[in-house]
Amino acid sequence: MTLSAIASLELFQPWQSVYASENSTISTKLKQSEIKVVKIAGTYKTVFTPQFLVDAKKQGLASISGQWIIKPNGAFEAFVNATSTSGQKQTIKTTGRVSIRNGKVVSQVETVNGKKASPLPSTQSYTLLADGKTLQADDQPVKLVKQ
Repeated sequence: MTLSAIASLELFQPWQSVYASENSTISTKLKQSEIKVVKIAGTYKTVFTPQFLVDAKKQGLASISGQWIIKPNGAFEAFVNATSTSGQKQTIKTTGRVSIRNGKVVSQVETVNGKKASPLPSTQSYTLLADGKTLQADDQPVKLVKQ
């Protein structure tokens, strides 16, 4: 996977995964009324599935990592750091908003590397897992684990 492919994924699949972009239902033991943005605020490590990492290496990506910072007001910053097998390094920064809609954690990317995303990518939904600290991106190979 090339670094430009990662950038494209960032735009169209904000893994909010920096990478996030769809909709789905949250399944958690918490009542929907108890889920609030302030409860999910914090710093998260981006964790990709093993299969995603294998596929990325086959396409020329030596390493990839990321971090999300979700503020109590719903604003977020997400960073993805990627290194190609040729040693080229790239950091992708996205900003946007996280909200709770109908019991779902939903993210919307607003900027990519400081530039307004146009058109805005679709939203990404996350399932809050029972541990209360993991946000699994719905239909994406990534999860966010609160640090």
